[in-house]
Amino acid sequence: MNTPLQLQDLVTEIVHTYPSAQLELDPLPSGVCFLWATVAGRNFVLEFDPKQGTGVSENLPTTPPFVGHDHGFDSLDEAVNRFKQLLAQATRERLSTAA
Repeated sequence: MNTPLQLQDLVTEIVHTYPSAQLELDPLPSGVCFLWATVAGRNFVLEFDPKQGTGVSENLPTTPPFVGHDHGFDSLDEAVNRFKQLLAQATRERLSTAA
């Protein structure tokens, strides 16, 4: 089982960009990978399935389990870009409410 390079690079980027982020990467033998990140008090997940595409979501306290993802992508690169946008947006919003 190999974790795609894009996900490895994403984890590295998150660690450097958001040093206080909480991360969990769970690569499964099937090739499916889950990446959970908590940034600015908000929880995000990226689920990569080599056969079915990639889903990206923000998990809110009111989000029911197993409802699917907010965004679906055929391209892992597109999903990674959207995930990075969500993390950056969460940080910007946290900074704007703190000011």
